[in-house]
Amino acid sequence: MLLYLNFGCSGTEERSTALVNVFLVGTPGFFEEVGIEILGVEVQVTGTRGQDNAEAVFLSNLQANQQANLSTLVNTGQYLIGRGEFLVGAITELKLSLGDDNYVILGGDRFVPRFVDNAAENPVMPVSIPLDGGISHDIFIDFNTLESILFTGGTQGEFLLAPDFRAFSSINTGDIAGIIRPQTQKSLILAIQGLDTLASTTQNPQGNFLIRGLNGEVTVFIYPFSDSFLPDTVNNVLVEPRQRTQLGEINLRPIP
Repeated sequence: MLLYLNFGCSGTEERSTALVNVFLVGTPGFFEEVGIEILGVEVQVTGTRGQDNAEAVFLSNLQANQQANLSTLVNTGQYLIGRGEFLVGAITELKLSLGDDNYVILGGDRFVPRFVDNAAENPVMPVSIPLDGGISHDIFIDFNTLESILFTGGTQGEFLLAPDFRAFSSINTGDIAGIIRPQTQKSLILAIQGLDTLASTTQNPQGNFLIRGLNGEVTVFIYPFSDSFLPDTVNNVLVEPRQRTQLGEINLRPIP
């Protein structure tokens, strides 16, 4: 009888809760390095009977170094922000809590960007990510360097931090992987669907790149940082959930 009751309770709990792991991904883009201090993330989920009456839960960043270096997140790199257990339903909102220890390195010089406004310290992302019971969900927050770090220009120009993110689950999205050749030629790689730029990345020192959080048919654009090579395009790339689409080696063509 006791064994039956224990098994029954365990089964009910597994069906009614889900483990959520929240990761940061992203790349430095045109910068040599980008460091972002992350204090934690607030997760809002649906409450009873799917209503938005559940209290948001703050997952603290428990890592010793709370500064995520985007240069280490290229290709398969990822930074764990926090994890927690939630009732099944759906995540409806993610809110990051950012600290002041941020930097960018460009041309060997280190700059400290300031937040564009107070709201930028706690950027909010409305999402709709289903949570199924009894399984672990990996949720990724993708830092868009191209849109997040701005330069004001002028003789007294400065860098501004206006965080722009997208969030996705590994359960209902897929990836694109490939290799840029020559591997020493750093490139900006964009995944575009229709008129929307879904993701951007660069490659690691070995030339490998990975674009995560995609679903459906996309076009991949490759823009070499060097003026000695031509841009390239890979059309009609189909990405399916939980699948990795391999593009193989992409050989950059030198400008004649």
